[in-house]
Amino acid sequence: MGHPYDIEHASDLHVKWCQALMQRAGLTTTHQAGPQMRAVMLELRRSLSPDAVLAIANVLPTLERGIFLEDWDLNQPPNPPEDAAEFFDRIYERIKGHHAPVPSIASDVFWVLQNELGPAEAEVVRKNLPASLAELWPD
Repeated sequence: MGHPYDIEHASDLHVKWCQALMQRAGLTTTHQAGPQMRAVMLELRRSLSPDAVLAIANVLPTLERGIFLEDWDLNQPPNPPEDAAEFFDRIYERIKGHHAPVPSIASDVFWVLQNELGPAEAEVVRKNLPASLAELWPD
């Protein structure tokens, strides 16, 4: 029995997303892009209610869904940032030991989501963003 396409090609798709982020953010390798995308996704998840987390997780490809839900604790209350600057600071804290995120990293990851997901799936992500992060979603 064969594997579903999204599972069989999850790594290829993840690399494609990292390459898109690398080009968008002006990073030099996918080894920079991957951890920065992960940090944005984990901080986004930290900012959301369980219903919003599940709504977004359900539209993500297999590997990105796994990254998004990694070590998720349903009992931890949502902690949305007050603004985009606080969100960036949280991202920075996650990766500062290995990488220096570009200031636009959150909006760059949101750009990847908007451009790599289908329009309906991207809209699910956009409508579930905390109000404090709505300005980071690409027009």
